[in-house]
Amino acid sequence: MARCRRPDLPGVSWMDVLDQLADVAVPPVPAGRTFTAGVRRKLNPRLLVVHVIEFALGATAWSVMHMAAALIAAARYTVTGSWPEGTKRGATGDGR
Repeated sequence: MARCRRPDLPGVSWMDVLDQLADVAVPPVPAGRTFTAGVRRKLNPRLLVVHVIEFALGATAWSVMHMAAALIAAARYTVTGSWPEGTKRGATGDGR
C-alpha cells in the first residue's frame, strides 16, 4: 500500500491515521426512546439558553433603540415645536 504523506507535515502518514480509525469499534445504536430522551435532556436546555441570549441581546436592544429614537423625537418636538423632517407622512408633505 502506498503511503500518502503531506509535504507540510513531515512524518505524518495519513494512511496510518485511516488504518487506526478503521480499527475503532462503533457503539450500537441506542433504543429509540433512550435516544430521544437523551437528545431532549441535552438539547432543550441549550436551545433555551440560546433563545434567551438572542432575545436579551437582539430583540431587547432593537426595541430600546427604537423607543429611544421616539423619545428623542418627542423631546425635539417639545423643544423646537416642529417634528423632525424625515418622519412627515402626509400626501402634501406638510405633516397632516
